[in-house]
Amino acid sequence: MKKSFTFLIILLIAFFGSANAQAPGTLDHTFNGTGTLVIDNGNTDLFTDVEVQTDGKIVAVGMSYDASWNAVAVVYRFNPDGWPDISFGLGGNYMFSLNNEANIYACHIKDDGSILLVGSTTDYSTYRILLIQLNSMGFPDENFGEAGVVVQHIGPDMNSSEDHAYGVTIQNDGKILVSGKSYNTDYRFVPVVVRFNANGSIDTSFGVNGVAGIPVTEIDNEFTTVRVQSDGKIVASGHISNGISWFSLLIARFDENGTLDPAFGTNGVVNMNLNNVDDEFFGMELTPDDEIVLCGFTTLQSDYTYHTLVMKFDSMGQTIAGFGNNGAVVLGTEPMNVGDAITLQYDDKILVTGTSGEMTPMNNDWSLWRLNPDGSPDNSFGTEGKVTTEFFGNPDEALGIALFENKIVVAGKVRNTNNNHDLAIARYNNDTYVGVKEPHSFSDFMVSPNPVNTEGTVSITYNLQQSGNVVIELVDVTGKTVSVLSSEFELSGQKTSQFNLSPVISNGIYFVRISSEQTAFKTQKVLVL
Repeated sequence: MKKSFTFLIILLIAFFGSANAQAPGTLDHTFNGTGTLVIDNGNTDLFTDVEVQTDGKIVAVGMSYDASWNAVAVVYRFNPDGWPDISFGLGGNYMFSLNNEANIYACHIKDDGSILLVGSTTDYSTYRILLIQLNSMGFPDENFGEAGVVVQHIGPDMNSSEDHAYGVTIQNDGKILVSGKSYNTDYRFVPVVVRFNANGSIDTSFGVNGVAGIPVTEIDNEFTTVRVQSDGKIVASGHISNGISWFSLLIARFDENGTLDPAFGTNGVVNMNLNNVDDEFFGMELTPDDEIVLCGFTTLQSDYTYHTLVMKFDSMGQTIAGFGNNGAVVLGTEPMNVGDAITLQYDDKILVTGTSGEMTPMNNDWSLWRLNPDGSPDNSFGTEGKVTTEFFGNPDEALGIALFENKIVVAGKVRNTNNNHDLAIARYNNDTYVGVKEPHSFSDFMVSPNPVNTEGTVSITYNLQQSGNVVIELVDVTGKTVSVLSSEFELSGQKTSQFNLSPVISNGIYFVRISSEQTAFKTQKVLVL
């Protein structure tokens, strides 16, 4: 008994000593040797969003401008070590131009590996929504739109419409939801959610001819992000103008058919301003309980400085009093702090990325904040819950974030010494396998006994909420798969499986990882003695 206890203490010391060497928030030097990657195409370039495939490859999207300020949509794919994946597109990237302006603001990797891009383009007189779908190899999907591309007017006047798309998500039935804005007949921008069928055609059964919006009184309003709650209702967020000089925070919820849900907020809408100046939401995610977690900025009336804002609302649009100060957390003491993108870990901690520092055009840096579920700073992350990354000493901004296993991937723009913005990515170490939340795949996941003896039998219990292929693996603390315990199709329901550990598995700390359809995973730490 004493030997086993001593061995356990040694294992824990070794494990936590290794963890400190790669503390959460430190740059991951296994990525491009430095943890960062900068690409200079000669003029203004920026990544606006990033996703990570199930194999760890990184997909980053955005725009690249030439010397004449023509915007070209760009998609890059990188191997996990940071090198370009030359099997993707033409030498590791895909580029698309149309009428001198093709802007991409968000992406989504589908279950089959295809990559959906959303943004806007112009016909030289008006803007239109732009969708592009690439196959898993980085070429246009011939089964989507016209040769992989959809250009869609949605405004009432096709000759003067201004239509823009900023966010995207996919429903369980494969239909595509896009958030953005569009002119109404009074030439005011209306925040809109547009639904497309899986093949790129507009779904006219949704809202009015495929478009759902809210009433507005002023000119500048938009939805930047859209998500789907577990009951199928659609939540979109952004900002709404309540006067000439200031914006307010905006959340709206629609039924599945595109009508505003009167049970949410006030007649389906949350319209909130904190300081009677400018407040905006940029990023949004949902918890497994359909709570709404958002990031953006708020402005102080006393000095008009910007502060990163993180808020949490319940599923009905009411602020959660136990989160921060009555549902709100305000971060940053510098003049310029903005939260551009947000993601949630399995352990309910919140990651927000953006910029922090002096007012542009002075120096500001990429910033990464981690909050506990109650909104307090996570002091185990960086310095009092915050990590900053400086590139060239100029204004920089992180615009997208993604999680993969024990890594945090951030993408955005950095200004180089020639005063041009460059494409940039950084990868940070994180706690082991806190990963991205997938609220509707597994529950009641347990591993017993724990600790377990070598060559012993381990019992794994879980509730599979949707039938599909289930893979159960044993992985070590570096993320390497040691043994595939099971890989087969399972019907939904409560499951219990038993496995005998291989005698070649040495003593140590491991993780049992369970995944379904390669779209989600959960882990449990297990100690092998």
